Amino acid sequence: MWPREAIIRILRSRGDLWEVAPGVMAFRGEVAALLRALERAIAALCALETSDEWRVPPAIDFATLSRADYFASFPQWLTLASHLSDDPDALRRVAEHNEPREAISPARVALNPAVCYHVYAALAGDVVDAPKIVTAQSECWRHEGSRHSPLARGWAFTMREIVCIGSEDDAGAFLERSIERAVELAHLLDLESAIDIATDPFFAPVARAKQMLQQLKELKRELLLPVNRHDRIAAASFNLHDTFFGEAFDIRLANGKHATSACVAFGLERWLLAFLVRYGPDAARWPSVTQFDLTETRHA
Repeated sequence: MWPREAIIRILRSRGDLWEVAPGVMAFRGEVAALLRALERAIAALCALETSDEWRVPPAIDFATLSRADYFASFPQWLTLASHLSDDPDALRRVAEHNEPREAISPARVALNPAVCYHVYAALAGDVVDAPKIVTAQSECWRHEGSRHSPLARGWAFTMREIVCIGSEDDAGAFLERSIERAVELAHLLDLESAIDIATDPFFAPVARAKQMLQQLKELKRELLLPVNRHDRIAAASFNLHDTFFGEAFDIRLANGKHATSACVAFGLERWLLAFLVRYGPDAARWPSVTQFDLTETRHA
């Protein structure tokens, strides 16, 4: 196992990894190719669950986030998207001084903090007469200040999600299948994994009740991969929402009850980090990610 710090230092020295801002990473060369290979492997794993792949936009409206209770739960993470003023005088000053900050307009959307909110918004008001399972991938943004760490905790990072909306039994079975498959993928890559119960970092004023509920009902589990000898990182999460989003977006079952939802999220850069810690920065020593036949992973 390679020290995480050594991996980052070597990749930086080769010019294969660099930051344009804290937590905003760029890749090139063999590392970029490896990330794409892992991306395809995780997409193939998700395709075992569903062929319904969506392309979601890179930003989300405030109304959807409000409906999802996001501002109350995780305001500390949110990154907003804005643009420069339409006023010609303001734009002229920007051009003259080569400085845009005084001409920034109020934000109207947020950059995606997660993928699943787009799914709930698209299905708002629908009746689900069979389990609805979709998958999508997007660049996501969560600002964590001084906690940003290359590959481990990005301000911008790549997230692949699978979302299941149906009955309580549907959601529970979906999560168990997903956990089994994610563990099998880690095994195929020879990455030592563990599943643990977790909680989300809810914003302080609302944290206690929501975190206690997650712990008591074991609503959130994570797949942990080693990134140092005594340090593991959550590379996938498995989340049961009960009927929260079904009620918030009025998604119902055929019997009239609100639907239960669950989602699985994969952090691609974290899989990349765990792989590099396991095999080192030299591409000649990497096993081929494409050698694994993911259709042979176990089914529940």
